[in-house]
Amino acid sequence: MRKKYLATAALTLALAAGSAMTSFAAGFVSTSQGMKYQWGSGDYCTNNWVNYKNHWFFFGADQIMRTGWIQKDGTWYYAADTGELQGGLMKINGNVYYFDNNSLKLQTGNRTLNGSSHEFTENGTTDGGPYVYTEWNSNGTIRRGTKFGVR
Repeated sequence: MRKKYLATAALTLALAAGSAMTSFAAGFVSTSQGMKYQWGSGDYCTNNWVNYKNHWFFFGADQIMRTGWIQKDGTWYYAADTGELQGGLMKINGNVYYFDNNSLKLQTGNRTLNGSSHEFTENGTTDGGPYVYTEWNSNGTIRRGTKFGVR
């Protein structure tokens, strides 16, 4: 009888310990506030970056995934409506910007692209172009185009 009691007590303790150690699958979670990213610990990403399938995403202090312009640590980034940070030449609100393909940071100053030198400011290009850029359509598809800047 005592062995049966000890075995039952050991099983109860093991089940209780197992249920206290809940594990979560890391990944995106859709909430009524917006998209969040949940770590395997069950915590949500807060004011930090996530690299998911070789794409970078940023989640604010409210744990919501950011889209559009993001200012972090004194520099600017741009995330598409899907939340993915963008690199290369991008047309945003009619202006052409250049984001480094590795760091994804907005680049300013003189840049040589495709053998031509161009001047970029925080407000986009300032020289005559032409620029081949990438732009997101409202349906989520990508369009490439050309812009001629104003001198």
